[in-house]
Amino acid sequence: MRLRLIVLAVGTFAMGVDTFVIAPILGPMADDLDVSRTAAGWLITAFALAYALGGPVLAAAVGHRAPRGLLLGGLAVFAVGNALNAVAGDYGLAMIGRALAGAGASLYTVNALAVARATAPPGREGRATSVVVGGLTTAIVLGLPLGAWLGSTTGWRVALWLIVGLAAVAGAGIAAVVPDLSGLPRRTLRERVAPLTDFRVVVILTATLLCLTTSWTVYTYFDKVTRPATDGDAGRTSLILLTFGIGAVCGNFLVGRLADRFGPARTIVVAAPLLTAVAALVPALSRSMAAACVVVPLWGLLHWMINVPQQLRVTAAAPDAVPLVLGLHQSTIYLGISAGGAAGAAGFALGGRAGIGWAALATGVVALAVLAWSLRVGPGSRDELRSTPAEVPATSG
Repeated sequence: MRLRLIVLAVGTFAMGVDTFVIAPILGPMADDLDVSRTAAGWLITAFALAYALGGPVLAAAVGHRAPRGLLLGGLAVFAVGNALNAVAGDYGLAMIGRALAGAGASLYTVNALAVARATAPPGREGRATSVVVGGLTTAIVLGLPLGAWLGSTTGWRVALWLIVGLAAVAGAGIAAVVPDLSGLPRRTLRERVAPLTDFRVVVILTATLLCLTTSWTVYTYFDKVTRPATDGDAGRTSLILLTFGIGAVCGNFLVGRLADRFGPARTIVVAAPLLTAVAALVPALSRSMAAACVVVPLWGLLHWMINVPQQLRVTAAAPDAVPLVLGLHQSTIYLGISAGGAAGAAGFALGGRAGIGWAALATGVVALAVLAWSLRVGPGSRDELRSTPAEVPATSG
């Protein structure tokens, strides 16, 4: 079981590196593709949109197939997308590559989470999920410095080939250790999108989106928020970003154990208000390196304590459509990035650094109200989760 989860996490690590490695190498990419840096930034948007929109659509279209085949297929599409990006000589091909990579990443991640949950022993679903998500959080620690180093030494194309290699390693591991699980019964597209009409699912997903938007409101303007501590120095900014990543890794692994022991509902009731408070205070408290290196990792820890309990709650609300709702849940992460960027921009325009904190607080208050609503109408207790049948059944052999 542990080896299987580690192999699945290698795949999500590759997805995470691909997500975070692009930002530091946008400059060289823009130069090679002969576009402005602003235009190169749309490559990140292409990946995010393909991920956010591709997850639910692909789950609805091919979710009935065997999970191992879907995992390998997702990795293959992801690898092809990055290979196209690595050899791209023009902007159009690079854009196609980023979109393919995003679609493949969404298909892989959804099924990796479903397999981890379905094959976990009773009462250990949260820990199993957190190991797979841990691949993403570990990539936060390594993705940014790795991308910056490769971009300045061996070139941005090497970074993308490295990601292709990681996908190949994950594919070999999945072929070797992931059991031949049965697929789901074939359903029509209308039947598969039925969870979108379930009020409980929609409210839980909305709460997740708003909680993450609260944090991304600050993260999008990280350089502005921490400028008093860094004085604009790139090395100091990278160091503080590293502490955020370390906090994220710790928070992800901690939340799995908390969700298993106390239930996802109790876990999110504590984590979400703390995240709102800390995210709103980051601009005010990050006035020195010492203070930033204390508050930022705490913020990272709380940011990554939202994903797992909300994921467990939304799958409990729709146990017959786990791949679809997992796809929708993962989409909220990338939609939260976009929404957080808009909220942060509005706050910064109105009040500078302090305005970012106030924007995060305003978003967080709305998020907590919707979260409280979701707790009244949706599932989330430990007993409910333990009585929920797994979406992916036992091995077919």
